[in-house]
Amino acid sequence: MKRPLMTFARAVAICCISIGFAACSHQTHSTSSPNPIVESGPKVNPEQGKALLEDNAKVQRDTWKSKTFEDFKAQAFKEPFEGGKYIVNGDTPVIDEKHLKEFFDRIQGRAGLTINQVNGVDTAWNNVEKRQLTYCVSTTFGQNYDAMVADMKAAAEAWEAVAAVDYIHVAGEDGVCTASNQNVLFDIRPVNVNGQYLARAFFPDEPRSARNVLVDNTSFQLDPNRKLSLQGILRHELGHTLGFRHEHTRPDSGKCFEDNNWRPLTSYDAFSVMHYPQCNGQGDWSLTLTAIDNSGAACVYGPAPGFSIDATICEGPEVIPGPVACGPKTETFAEQQVAKDAWNSYGPFSVSPGTLVEIIMHGEANPGDPDLYVRFDQDPKTTAYDCRPYLTGAEETCSLDVPANATAAHVRVRGYSASHYSLTVTHTPPAE
Repeated sequence: MKRPLMTFARAVAICCISIGFAACSHQTHSTSSPNPIVESGPKVNPEQGKALLEDNAKVQRDTWKSKTFEDFKAQAFKEPFEGGKYIVNGDTPVIDEKHLKEFFDRIQGRAGLTINQVNGVDTAWNNVEKRQLTYCVSTTFGQNYDAMVADMKAAAEAWEAVAAVDYIHVAGEDGVCTASNQNVLFDIRPVNVNGQYLARAFFPDEPRSARNVLVDNTSFQLDPNRKLSLQGILRHELGHTLGFRHEHTRPDSGKCFEDNNWRPLTSYDAFSVMHYPQCNGQGDWSLTLTAIDNSGAACVYGPAPGFSIDATICEGPEVIPGPVACGPKTETFAEQQVAKDAWNSYGPFSVSPGTLVEIIMHGEANPGDPDLYVRFDQDPKTTAYDCRPYLTGAEETCSLDVPANATAAHVRVRGYSASHYSLTVTHTPPAE
């Protein structure tokens, strides 16, 4: 990969970041107010930035070293509606209490902060999902509904113009556009969080109930004479839904570090759509995709028809020749049980590069909390895996593109608590 931009999210769901823009809420002021000043601030080199990042992490750990998880939970803002996430560090959403505890353990130094780097796992849609990014827009937007639909369409088209992804508005579901609607991949709904953020989104590895783009009322009160717009906000948010992190989390920015659970796709881009201007960004609040953004997205998902990746920015995804395979095979494991902290192992299951492997775990009434782990060519463990949904309850799914040279999928289930469940594994073995 050449000249490692957009920082790409790793598999752990707690890393997901929303667009807060709390620092630029002044843009809703009257037209007589001056344009927002972008703080340039002192720049630092990557080595200095990494040292700052480590120092910040140490300060955060020391702050909470003598405190309990209950103390931490009490100070975290929780969205005041069904399915609401915890918000930490100003604008970092955490799915539920189970993930909040894992986040707390990390900042105290109780869990490895480099798990995702060791695993080398990116959270991205697979080759089937990326072409079926279906969504609904809630009619509860009321008088703002038409604007929401139009701006969402325009924002999606910006990413579709460069990457092989397809956002599909299923208008027939707009009247029942909720987090429980299984007929779409994600929902877009209005919220009123009193300016805690303008909008927030999700990463591809989150469960359906957490896959929502929530837009605060303040997003419809922006000054039309200024650069920041709903369409720009949505362009940024859709970057998160594709797995891209805030660009300013990189040490190069010299400000607004978040964590190191990412890998670089391209060189640092201070103008990126994923970079907050107030965090030493050089953009003008219009939040448009740059040439580096364009190629970075195409390097992950493949180029859109008519778009060519700039090979000086990054290298495109490896093209895996069509497999010679004997067709999908499904294996079912019913009435399984696992004790707390114990493991059950399944497989390995033979797979063909370029095909899809899907593992679905399901539980009946009061199933406990089993956790699904999948890894190619090696047994997964708590610190090494290619997929680990880590949800509460037994409803978990891993759907993965088989990478080049992989020959087997190893599946394990660990008991977060004593649990019972069933497991279905669909895989495509190579032809004999």
